[in-house]
Amino acid sequence: MIPELGLSHSARLRAAVARYGEREFAERCAALLSGGNEDAEFLEYLGGRASPGAIDGSWPRYWQRSWGARALESSWAEGAAASVLQGLGDEAWRVRMVCARVCAIRELGVPERLAALLRDENWRVRDAAAWALGRVGEFEQADDLREALDDEEPKVRARAGRALDELAARLDREL
Repeated sequence: MIPELGLSHSARLRAAVARYGEREFAERCAALLSGGNEDAEFLEYLGGRASPGAIDGSWPRYWQRSWGARALESSWAEGAAASVLQGLGDEAWRVRMVCARVCAIRELGVPERLAALLRDENWRVRDAAAWALGRVGEFEQADDLREALDDEEPKVRARAGRALDELAARLDREL
């Protein structure tokens, strides 16, 4: 068991990397994201004070998948991308959202998949997809982002505007 469940998320992840090594930690997170199972200690590193619900099964399994994805924002291993791409289609909105963020952070070039998430039922997923498209999108996704400027959620509209600006600057061309 880890020494302190109340540590901050980043402190727990640093401790986990120190315990397992970055490659093993990231590979286990990717496996968890893909629906694998993990032991209680590993889940405590990921979930902290929330981990008992994941360990005893009283919380839905998607929490474990989302924790695995979230840890991939800060730790990475070759091969983790496949799990992230799978997670973009997860049934749980929280997993789709975090996987879209990982695509942005890790610069995973899957703009078509991210553009499809701009029409997700959950605004948080649409917001993350817009952010990711600003970072990894191509000219072809500009129309999708322009459509998101009319999203019902003000935060998504604002994010889509910033993403269009970032996309134009990154591609160094008019959209």
